[in-house]
Amino acid sequence: MLSTDGLQVFQYWRDGECVENFEPGMAHTRPGRTPSWWDRVEAALAAHEGEDAGPAPVVALLLDHLGIALDDDALAGPWPTLTLAEDDAPSTPRGDTYAGEGPVPPQPPRTA
Repeated sequence: MLSTDGLQVFQYWRDGECVENFEPGMAHTRPGRTPSWWDRVEAALAAHEGEDAGPAPVVALLLDHLGIALDDDALAGPWPTLTLAEDDAPSTPRGDTYAGEGPVPPQPPRTA
């Protein structure tokens, strides 16, 4: 689940390929394939309708799917981090934009 500048996007990746890419609650971005994560995400959000829960229900859904529990001790403890070497820094943006048409589909990695 990605969230930036008021845009929330759910992406499901398998074996390095983005299988699903949609914006929860925006029917025009619903994936055409079934079964899809769309129904599960929408049900999780609907269960908290009227609350200001943000993406928390979707994060809880994913954690449950993965069998991960984040209790207060886990949240208060140290979190693993990763530092990239300078030569591993992300490349410059590719210029993709969100133009009100739904989430920008992931682009395949560029080859040199």
